[in-house]
Amino acid sequence: MKYTTVCLTALVVGIFAIAGYGANLNAKMGDGNWPDQLEGDPFIILPGISAAWYDPERNGEGFVVEILPGDRAIMYWFTYDTEGRQDWYIALGEIKGDHITFPELLRVSGGEFGPEFDPDKVTRTVVGSASFTWSSCESGTMDWVIDKDGDDHRQGRMNLSRLSRLMSLSCGIRTPLPPERPEGQLSGSWYDPAHSGEGYVLEILFDARVLVYWFSFDAEGNRRWFFGIGEIRDGKLIFDQMFTTLGGRFGSEFDPETVEVIPWGFLELELNCIEGTARFEPEEEGFPAGTLDLTRLTTLDGLSCDS
Repeated sequence: MKYTTVCLTALVVGIFAIAGYGANLNAKMGDGNWPDQLEGDPFIILPGISAAWYDPERNGEGFVVEILPGDRAIMYWFTYDTEGRQDWYIALGEIKGDHITFPELLRVSGGEFGPEFDPDKVTRTVVGSASFTWSSCESGTMDWVIDKDGDDHRQGRMNLSRLSRLMSLSCGIRTPLPPERPEGQLSGSWYDPAHSGEGYVLEILFDARVLVYWFSFDAEGNRRWFFGIGEIRDGKLIFDQMFTTLGGRFGSEFDPETVEVIPWGFLELELNCIEGTARFEPEEEGFPAGTLDLTRLTTLDGLSCDS
């Protein structure tokens, strides 16, 4: 079964069913009066910028930004190549005021989905750079350049809107309150050290739903990404239906009307503050079911995990 030209935003935030609707999370986020970030003040990046972001004119691709302690940040870019296949990039950056600079945009290659994954075959190649500038808790811009590793020089700018809000990390709060439930401490990046080169980016949302992105590969080594909205059930994070996409085009040729969203499979995460397991049952041919032994890779600024 294939869902064609579905609004990806509606799937990612889970506000509406899969029916081509847009999603307005701002209506769920309160009145916008942020206690520590007053209107008219110069905007500065605080822990609540950790979220998923996208350009509404490019619905079907986007970014996950994690604000880390020590004025650092990590960025995952879920996108496509020029042929309509999925692609993704990752970068580590430095925060200054309203700005994050990512001097090395990395393309990760050499992975293989499933038990044949060999981390020694994974390569990380610098292909460009990126920078983000925020003007408010809800909007900003992203500039990128790809000009290394033999690629033709390409560059662009995206106008960003917020796609998610994490439990405990309200934007504009310098010192977030503890999460309303212990699972709120689990937001961050997770990976299996035996599968270094792929992993999960997890967001426990403000309403106790769970958003996950899985950056991985297929059996031929093509970069792939999967995502889903799940729930906390008996201490586990359950994603009854994960999704994948195809049909986007990188850069100026991107058309959101060509993006297709396709059911992909089941995912279950069982985590404590430090480690856990992932169990998955894909529906797509060529992706075997399996388990991964996970270790925490990042802890978001403003969150701590003690048990």
